[in-house]
Amino acid sequence: MNSSQRVLLWIVSVLAIVSALYFFSPALELKNRSDFQNVEHQEEDDNDDQQVSHQFALSVTLSEAAQEMASIKSQTLMESFFTPEIRAMAVVMPTQDWRLAHSRCAEAELNHRKAIVNEQGINKELSRLKTLQQATGSIASKEVNYVQTNLSLAQAESALKLQLLSNCHAEVRQQWPQPIADWIIKGGDEFTRLMAREQSIIKVTLPPKQTLNQNVTTVRWQQTNQQSLVGQAQRLAPAIAADPVSGGETWYFLNKASSLQEGAQLQVWVPREERTFSAVMIPYQSVVWYAGQPWAYLQMDEQRFQRISLTSGVNSVEGIYLQHGIYPGDAVVTSGAQTLLSEEFKWQIHDEDDDDD
Repeated sequence: MNSSQRVLLWIVSVLAIVSALYFFSPALELKNRSDFQNVEHQEEDDNDDQQVSHQFALSVTLSEAAQEMASIKSQTLMESFFTPEIRAMAVVMPTQDWRLAHSRCAEAELNHRKAIVNEQGINKELSRLKTLQQATGSIASKEVNYVQTNLSLAQAESALKLQLLSNCHAEVRQQWPQPIADWIIKGGDEFTRLMAREQSIIKVTLPPKQTLNQNVTTVRWQQTNQQSLVGQAQRLAPAIAADPVSGGETWYFLNKASSLQEGAQLQVWVPREERTFSAVMIPYQSVVWYAGQPWAYLQMDEQRFQRISLTSGVNSVEGIYLQHGIYPGDAVVTSGAQTLLSEEFKWQIHDEDDDDD
């Protein structure tokens, strides 16, 4: 092969290679782009999976050292028994109106007694004069007639005082049911204790469309701003009128403790039925709120904590009673639950920082 032929063959080979590169390079570029997109989608899917796993993760792991720094404490739950209750509102009744009503009726009673004594005195004087007149005839008829007139006036005065006393009693009984009305009218030991604030009467307003079970004799009350202050009150009687705002039933209960101030607002727990149920009681210090719902953390092992919903529980004065999801023997976090909630969702703060970068 001569030199000219070699040059021609070399030129043909170069052209063939260039043509091959021209036709096959788009396919290679498309393949590389496809592989890059697949990797990109895979990374997005991994991020989505990670987000979903964070979204539905209800547990958090915390080292023992971190737990000690956060003062996280747990207690083992025991089986408890509870009676379903209605949460109602109550107010401690003031005593000033009772004191004024008692004084007014006591004054009316005193005036009536004075009128009776005056009537009795005049009646005796009339009897004496009539006896002397019949025996000796020394008593003039005008004297007898004068005393007779005074007796009629005394009788009218006595009747008027009796009517005023009856009106006072009727007014009290229209405002207050038994036995409160009797205490106001008659006084006595119960009234004295109320005036000395050794005991108090609370007015309980039930929620609309709720009624007090006829077998309920006691309720438990709790200070609105002091959950640790709890007591019991005994049923007295239904109020004369329903609550003008809510329209719910109103009842009076006697609290024999002296720790309540007049006008104080209370939460009252009213039993709905007589039956008791088995459950575990989650104290309020264990409850954390997230997404508008109550939650509690169970300690699953030395470092892992599980968040459990309490929405199916029943509120009470001590805490939330739960029949499902948490059982006797479980350890519930009683201190530091809010720290665990913050730790559980700390990933959200990290993601926001990454976005800023």
